[in-house]
Amino acid sequence: MVLRRFVRSLFHAEARREPGLLLGEAPLKAVRLLGAKRLAEARERAEHALRGARRCACCRGLLEHLHDRIGSTLFLDDDPEQLARAFDAEERDGFTARVLAACIVLSGRERVVAPAL
Repeated sequence: MVLRRFVRSLFHAEARREPGLLLGEAPLKAVRLLGAKRLAEARERAEHALRGARRCACCRGLLEHLHDRIGSTLFLDDDPEQLARAFDAEERDGFTARVLAACIVLSGRERVVAPAL
């Protein structure tokens, strides 16, 4: 009984902490581009999108040059369409923003603003 309540509290706490789902906030753009409303749902879709991207020559090239063009850190509130502009026109296609959204959802972190000194 106590264990069941503890496990349930973990899931409810995760939902409250999920970025972009605080009262009055819209879901993160990367989450919306994947056709989801919640980060957890978007992660499942992101895994599927990246599996497909690895089979596409254009998307595979995008993934290979991701860190060169964008850097090693992705943030959950990054705009995938804006990040896509870091790639040359011949390196992009109609799925570039979606692939970048998948990368953001799976490996992005919450942006933390450093306190003023």
